Amino acid sequence: MAHYNSFIRIPALVLRQKLRPLPSLRLLEGDLIRLRVWPTDIDFNFHLNNSRFLSYMDYGRVRLTARLGMVEMAIRQHWTPLVGAVHITYRRSLPLWAPFTLTTRLLGWDEKWLFMEQIFQGADGLAAIAWVHGLFRSSQGNIPPQILMDKIAPGIQSPPLPESIRAALAVTRATLAAYADNPVAGQ
Repeated sequence: MAHYNSFIRIPALVLRQKLRPLPSLRLLEGDLIRLRVWPTDIDFNFHLNNSRFLSYMDYGRVRLTARLGMVEMAIRQHWTPLVGAVHITYRRSLPLWAPFTLTTRLLGWDEKWLFMEQIFQGADGLAAIAWVHGLFRSSQGNIPPQILMDKIAPGIQSPPLPESIRAALAVTRATLAAYADNPVAGQ
């Protein structure tokens, strides 16, 4: 049951898009999903396990990209979606049976990455917020996001990325550079 999103829910969504597509979204509009914490989602603290947050986020990103028309294009072009980094902050627990929402939206893009924000809201407010950067890759290499955007909304340019995203990118780049120079850095 732990891989329900990966092996059942996501392929079912892709198939559904072929048969009866979800309503389209504007490029920077958020997609909201209503969910519930099930017994298969909890850990020993009887709340949503941290790995299940990430699994729900996978589903949220696929659903958003499906509603934006990216999934069908990726399948047609034989592009593979990849995640480069996830920066998540957990704020409140989501207990067993609790209803919650997950909102996923595209924040912008640069020459390599698409940047998304994913927000979990429970009855008591913000449960978690994450920033994800990902891309699509073909057998020839990474697909520049502007190529993808020009197919979806010709001529659109990325809005300025929020400072939080730029700061997270700077931390990621600095960390990767430190490990490139010294693979045992941090020990």
